[in-house]
Parts: sequence; structure tokens; C-alpha cells
Amino acid sequence: MDRSLDMIKNNPEVFAALVAALGIAGGILGNWISAKVQVAGGQAQAVAAVDAARIASEAQRTAALREDRKTQIAAFVRSAREILKHTELALTEEGHLEPAQSHWEELMQLEGQLELVAPETVLDQAVRVVEAVSNSLELAILRGPGARARLKLSRARSGVGTYEAAHRAWSCLEALQTAYAAGDGNAGEQDAFRSAAASALTDVPTLTDAERQALLFDATLPPIDDAQSEIAVLRNTAVRNLVAYARRTLGADES
Repeated sequence: MDRSLDMIKNNPEVFAALVAALGIAGGILGNWISAKVQVAGGQAQAVAAVDAARIASEAQRTAALREDRKTQIAAFVRSAREILKHTELALTEEGHLEPAQSHWEELMQLEGQLELVAPETVLDQAVRVVEAVSNSLELAILRGPGARARLKLSRARSGVGTYEAAHRAWSCLEALQTAYAAGDGNAGEQDAFRSAAASALTDVPTLTDAERQALLFDATLPPIDDAQSEIAVLRNTAVRNLVAYARRTLGADES
């Protein structure tokens, strides 16, 4: 080994060649290391870019889902409230059952759309809203004609020339309702009160035959005020709970 070193030292040409060779080898090694570093850096950048794209895509998907949920829930609540408004008015005014039923069909479609985007907690509350709205619609259909006729009869009780006949008819209807509330054991008494009420109603000229029939039918059912109060509590609670769960889902209470 020592003799080889002496030979290299004593031979300038060999020494120069060796130095040049080492320089070339060092350059190659340096380039190789640099290339490796660049490749590793490029791979890291590619991985980071993929992660960033995935995160951005997930954020966009989450934002789109939240916006879709907000739109669908808002439409559902709006439709439900429209039905409730018309079912309330249907007990005092004509012309509200048709829009209420139209909104009911819309509500069914919106419920189906909610099933695709809303979480289970919101869907559960939406089902309760549908049940409450359905009860309100059924009440308006079943009791609306009688409620409107009863309001008309009440006004006739304060009218000139119709007071006595309207008051007598009102009293007969109250007696009929009391007889039906007592149970099925008084069928004969119920028939008697029904005949008396029907006769009294014919003396009220402001009523139509359809309104007289509606009043007789309505008198066989429990007072509408009780049903209205019960349904109002259920529907108000259902809508309020739906809104509360929706706000929680959308993070509205966090902002």
C-alpha cells in the first residue's frame, strides 16, 4: 500500500489522472444525491397536492351537502306552515282547503327529498311534523263546513229579524251535542234532539241546506275547540323541534 502511494506521488501524470477521476466520481455522486433529493421532494409535493385536493374536495362536498340540507329543510318547513295557515283559515272561511291540499302534495315530495339528504334526527322530527299537519288537514276537512256554518249561525243570532230563530236553533244544536256526548245508550233521545235541531234550522233563512246538514253532523261530534287546542299543541311542538334539530345539524347555533 505504501509502495503504491509512493509510486503515485513520484509519478505526476498518474497523480493528476487520479485526482481528475476522483473529481468526476464526486460530481457523479453529488448529482445522484441531488437527483434523489429532487425526486423525493417531487414525490412529497405530489402527495401534498393530492392530500390538498382531497381535503378541498371533501370541504366542497360538505358545504354543498349543508347548503342542500338547508334548502330542503327550509322548503319543507315553509310548505308545512302554509298548510297549517290554510287549515286554520278553513275553519272560518271558504276557499282554503284546495291550497292546503295542494301544499300537502308538495310536502310529501319534500319529505321524500329530505330522506336523501337529512340525518335521521331531522327525519324523525319531519315525520312528526307530517303527522301533525295531517291531523290539521283532516280536522279542516271534517269539521270545516260545520265550523263555518256555526260561525254564520252565530252572526245570525245578532242579526235583526233572525235572532230568535237562530238562537233557538243554536240551543237545539247544543242539546243535540250534549245528548251525543252522553253516549250511545240514549239513541232515542239523540234522534229527538236531532229532529228538533233540524226543524229549528229550517227557520233560519240565511243558512243553506248544506250548512244545515253540516251543523247537524258537527253537533254529533265533540266540541271542535278541544280538538283544535290539542292539534295546535302537537303541530307547534313538532315544527319547533324540527327547526331546533335542523339548526343543530346546520351549525346555526355555533355561529
